[in-house]
Amino acid sequence: MDAVQVKGEKAIPADDPVFRYADQIGLPREFLHLAWAEFKARYTAEPVKGEKQKTYTDWRAVFRKAVREGWLKLWFLDGQEYALTTTGQQAQRVQRAELQGAPA
Repeated sequence: MDAVQVKGEKAIPADDPVFRYADQIGLPREFLHLAWAEFKARYTAEPVKGEKQKTYTDWRAVFRKAVREGWLKLWFLDGQEYALTTTGQQAQRVQRAELQGAPA
């Protein structure tokens, strides 16, 4: 992810296929933003003792795969609408608290 920042590029540009995919399946953009925050937190955190830091050549492709395959378990489809799981609701609370400058 650092290489993208060094180039001055957005981590996930506005024309990334992940947005088209989300639109096709009706996934709210807010949920994508939550997914990116959680994905970034997971893969940029210091590794647990004895584990290695994850490194990928194409973080954007990995994020798209994570969204398609539901790696983060943030949402579920309830009939025709998406809703947040407990994990998703926790992520949403953290994001809102961070935006307000307060602890979650």
